[in-house]
Amino acid sequence: MSENNTSQSSTLGSAFQGVAGAVQRGIGQLTGSTKDIQDGTARQTDAEEQNERSHAAAKLGPVTATAEGGAHIDHEDRQKGNWNQTIGSGKQFIGGLIGNEPLKAQGRRQYDEGVQQETSGQASDLVDGYADRIGGAIGGMLSNDKEEQERFKRQHDGGKAAIRSVEKDLQKKANADE
Repeated sequence: MSENNTSQSSTLGSAFQGVAGAVQRGIGQLTGSTKDIQDGTARQTDAEEQNERSHAAAKLGPVTATAEGGAHIDHEDRQKGNWNQTIGSGKQFIGGLIGNEPLKAQGRRQYDEGVQQETSGQASDLVDGYADRIGGAIGGMLSNDKEEQERFKRQHDGGKAAIRSVEKDLQKKANADE
């Protein structure tokens, strides 16, 4: 449906649109109205596209940017944890290669510490991201000042970028595990 605002993609908004489309399509099927079936189907398709836009983000190293202009730099623990995992894996590999069990064990400990550190940073980014996203959305609705509304929008978009950053990393790990 072309009247949808494509510059502000929203996961929640797309869910509501999808449900409304399904209801409209169902009513069309019950009443035999091809127009309602077509409009409902189009609404569901638009909702799927809006949901995809809402999740669009680019991640380069520790920096994530969303289509709406939000930006986020990963929590320091995520970066350090990732580094510790890499170094720990290297120590395990070299220790196994040369038969040095203490080096291999040290690498395993460093890897495990890195996983915990990265997970802690991800949790922090998620909590902060949701707080910024919700606070920005509510603040923007309650404010009548255009500058303040823009500040709340940046807060919301930054929170969304933080959430998408963690999602990207988790998806990357899930794909690697497959």
